[in-house]
Amino acid sequence: MADILQTLSAGCKPPTRVATEANLAYDRMAKIVETLMERGVVKEDGGLLCITPEGLKILNAYRQWRGFLDALGL
Repeated sequence: MADILQTLSAGCKPPTRVATEANLAYDRMAKIVETLMERGVVKEDGGLLCITPEGLKILNAYRQWRGFLDALGL
């Protein structure tokens, strides 16, 4: 999930590009994106996938927690 959000934080992209940059098989990425769309974290706009403002909040929170855990060596 974080890899998909990270990929989309650079801008809207076609699904195949998201799968490639997130290093996921297309079918796996599609299932995750479907869940993210249901939760309002990702949206589709003209065939492109885009992160929503809520998605950016979640990604930033993830980065903070990841940094905290890394600082603790966990």
